[in-house]
Amino acid sequence: MDEIARKAREVLRGNPPPELESLALAYRQLRSEFPGKSESWFYRAVYRALAGVETLREGHWLVKGFPELGDSRPFYNVWLAGGRYKCDCFYHAHGYSRERGICTHIAAVMLWRRQTRLSEFSPSGRQ
Repeated sequence: MDEIARKAREVLRGNPPPELESLALAYRQLRSEFPGKSESWFYRAVYRALAGVETLREGHWLVKGFPELGDSRPFYNVWLAGGRYKCDCFYHAHGYSRERGICTHIAAVMLWRRQTRLSEFSPSGRQ
């Protein structure tokens, strides 16, 4: 198991290392908003958030793709349009099914943004 996978599993189990407490809190918040999502969905979202989300500009992010998580592309664009998240995975194979729900690329951005906000207001500051 790679290091990202190990950390993702620790976050999901509720036993994160101290430096990932803000991600664990963001995960718990996301889980309460999407109670019907599978453990696999949350694992993939946390894994992607840990692997890094890059801000390209205000309201536009780049999320790395991973074949082991079912991705066929090296990167996915996530953006806000009219107050809703969109992902370019919606416009590729099987995208119609992902667009009906929230893909894990979008979930990773949601986690990353929450973690960033939580980290800014923690006693230790940004991580």
